Amino acid sequence: MIIARPYVTAGEDIGFLPGGVDDKLSYLTSPIYNIMYDLVGKPKTEKLVNDGGVIVAPFGFLRGNTFSNCFVLIDEAQNATMKQTELMIGRLGLGSKMVFCGDMSQCDLKNKKDSGFDFFLKLEIEVPGVKVINLYQNHRHDVVDPVLDVFIRYRD
Repeated sequence: MIIARPYVTAGEDIGFLPGGVDDKLSYLTSPIYNIMYDLVGKPKTEKLVNDGGVIVAPFGFLRGNTFSNCFVLIDEAQNATMKQTELMIGRLGLGSKMVFCGDMSQCDLKNKKDSGFDFFLKLEIEVPGVKVINLYQNHRHDVVDPVLDVFIRYRD
């Protein structure tokens, strides 16, 4: 399993990060690991990662790869530019499935029109095998939906 995320922050410039590559990328990998801990437990997650069964990486580390016979999850895909979206789709090898998940209301790109996420609606129409699925159920705390509704009304 490959889990890839664009290297985009939530609007803040975090500047220089100390440490090695793993330290610098921990903010990208920790949300994925936290979900995996909830789903399969920390020991199994650590074993999968240490054995190479799960790889979490930013897009910039994946050019030149072909993902064959695996499942590829592109997380926070709303933060991928059109060029990055094209790059990731081009990594798809034989026997693999690729899922892009994201939420345009959480897009952190300076220019939201640069996102390649909405392009999937066009791909679904023109390319067999591409499917867009909208999820409507909140999987976080019950208070999240009503609070976000207030934010939406406030912005309008």
